Amino acid sequence: MAIIGECPAFPFLRLPAEIRRNIYQLLLAPDPDGLILIRTESPELYKARNAIQTRRRTPFRVISDRVRSGSSETSYTGYKPSGIDTGILKVCRQIHREACHILYSENTFDFDIDVESIIPFFRDLTPAALASVQSIRLVKRALPYCKDFDRCEWRRACAFLAAHTHLRRMTLAIVGGRPGPVWGAPVGQWESQGPWDIEDFHHIIRSERMEWARQLMSIKNLRALNVVAALEHCPPPRSKEMGFFANFTTSIETGFSAYLKNVMLDNPCTSR
Repeated sequence: MAIIGECPAFPFLRLPAEIRRNIYQLLLAPDPDGLILIRTESPELYKARNAIQTRRRTPFRVISDRVRSGSSETSYTGYKPSGIDTGILKVCRQIHREACHILYSENTFDFDIDVESIIPFFRDLTPAALASVQSIRLVKRALPYCKDFDRCEWRRACAFLAAHTHLRRMTLAIVGGRPGPVWGAPVGQWESQGPWDIEDFHHIIRSERMEWARQLMSIKNLRALNVVAALEHCPPPRSKEMGFFANFTTSIETGFSAYLKNVMLDNPCTSR
């Protein structure tokens, strides 16, 4: 007689591979637009967490004081949506190997402006997990306010992504500036030059101001690229740099987006 409460272990690995994949999908990628947030942890929280962590993440230094350029050691941390349940990854090696591909290939890893987290995060992945990552989201800081360390981290991140990943989808948010009214003039007066089109960017891209874009364009063979403007208020343009920034902002989602797609997409003609 069977003892009440006892039941044999379910032979999960005997299920057809297609059914196992559906189960992994429900547990690890339930939302096709799901974002797994990867952020740079505050140095104070990192120091407290690092004392009790059993698995150490790759540390790096960040600028903790943007005025005096003081740096502190920290690492990245991740925030997964509540709908994702990673418990199944701990069952056995075969299930981990099968399910890991779903987790990393069907979610988007969102780094926001914390591009310094990109290299440490990807270097801590297994080779199979790294090869599975297909979609990321990045935010480019407002051009006039980028410091040397911002430019350095951006350059290193782009070079790493180009050399060590097989990305298929990217969302790029670019922080743009929208000046307010000046001396009673309408808000749009500063836009009198008009947005730049794709032909304009064949020349503009060569300027020193656009070095960050040339570094980004080392990432090739994407299937989808979504370029959006994240608009913030900025002072009225009273210098060439701010004038360039204001006019570039009007072109982020039009001429600049078209130019990037022409260079970075596997088949740009079908994406427009």
